[in-house]
Amino acid sequence: MAHPARVKSKAFNGIPHLPFQEFTAASLESLLSLLKKARIKDSEIEVSTSEESQHTACSVPLVHVLVMTAKGDGDTSYRDLAALYQYCPVCRQAVRVL
Repeated sequence: MAHPARVKSKAFNGIPHLPFQEFTAASLESLLSLLKKARIKDSEIEVSTSEESQHTACSVPLVHVLVMTAKGDGDTSYRDLAALYQYCPVCRQAVRVL
């Protein structure tokens, strides 16, 4: 499903995709590179896999990419989930879930 041009042009906190936007990524490294180039303010990127969540098209475990941002200073700081992506290394499909 393609988003209208007026929606694509809006940047949401520097995150390059809209929630539930599906796209092709040649590799996990290219997806991570794209997110790093976006320079999302105060962000950290975490990568994890889970045998429990599988891609319905090919039954391969999905790779989860979490974009975390820091909130607050010092002892009162916490991390907020800015975006969550799922990536299938076999189908080379990624989707921003959150």
